[in-house]
Amino acid sequence: MTSPDVGLWLCVVNTEGRWSVWPADLPVPQGWTAKGAAARHEDCLADLETRWSDPRPIALKEAMA
Repeated sequence: MTSPDVGLWLCVVNTEGRWSVWPADLPVPQGWTAKGAAARHEDCLADLETRWSDPRPIALKEAMA
C-alpha cells in the first residue's frame, strides 16, 4: 500500500457517485474516473469534503426522491 505522505493522489468517483482517493502513479480501477489534477493526499481529502457532501449512492438517492 502506498503511504499517503508520499507521492501524488487523485480524486476518483465511481458510477454510483462514491468518491475516494487513489495513488496517481497507479492505473485508476475499472469503474472509477479521475476528477481533477493529481495533488497531495491531504489536498485530495479536502477536495472530497467539498465534492461529496452526501455519501448515499446515486441509486439510493433516486429511490428516495
